[in-house]
Amino acid sequence: MMKLPGTSMPMRCAARLLCAVPVALTVAAATGCGGAPTAPKQDEVFYLHGAGIIDRNFSYETYFPPLDRALTERTPRMVGVGVLDGDVRLSRPIDWYVRSADYSPQSRFISYQSPRQFLFSIFERIDDPQDPWPDLLRRYEKDLTTQGAQIISGRTPISTANAQGRSYFVRTKVAAKPPYEAFAHEILVRSHHRILLVQVVHQQNIDASVDEMMSALGSMIVY
Repeated sequence: MMKLPGTSMPMRCAARLLCAVPVALTVAAATGCGGAPTAPKQDEVFYLHGAGIIDRNFSYETYFPPLDRALTERTPRMVGVGVLDGDVRLSRPIDWYVRSADYSPQSRFISYQSPRQFLFSIFERIDDPQDPWPDLLRRYEKDLTTQGAQIISGRTPISTANAQGRSYFVRTKVAAKPPYEAFAHEILVRSHHRILLVQVVHQQNIDASVDEMMSALGSMIVY
């Protein structure tokens, strides 16, 4: 099984794309800041985990109301959450659920399943955030090459609410019976304190979900 670049975590979210087009990831900054996330009341937990509860005694998310967003014609209702122990905050559709997560040091990640047939995952890499962009990109690209992945397009500048990033569209072979190819958009996000890899894997045409993906990414605050 392939491992996620820069971590010891296997790529659990590989899924076959029937059709994929690189995302034009120019996203607007979202508002919201300040204060530690506050854990939701017991009756609010249903929309933070929904059917995807992994451990009923522990929540991988904390509620962050400043990033709540109302339903629009282009995006579902968005709920503000803090993840990775509050080091990352974002708006995500209310009907996403936590598919898998691990907050172990140096391998933290959280992966969401969307009912629109894609996975949205956030992985923390172990790179030094003080390294220059060229060094970070070369290291990440070497990780991909070592794993046998093919970069279809890359180094596209993007932004989140408070951080900069570079977007890649990659193809890789997945060890399965029978084996198959998976396509994913992978976005390196850099703040002053950490490097993240946001990975989006599709099973259907990306055009159907691009607005909610971009809204989630554009709202992301990285501490």
